[in-house]
Amino acid sequence: MWVCPYCGGNHGLPFHDEQLDGMLCLSDDCGRFVQEDAIPDERTEWDYSDL
Repeated sequence: MWVCPYCGGNHGLPFHDEQLDGMLCLSDDCGRFVQEDAIPDERTEWDYSDL
């Protein structure tokens, strides 16, 4: 399960485009973007059940 390194929330949305690749935190008091290379967990395919 994905955990936001800023707020500790576990509701996130994968986001990928030409310039950005990572997770957008959907917690009410956060909303930060976490780049994939900043995520310390193993690099695996995004699991949409984590949303």
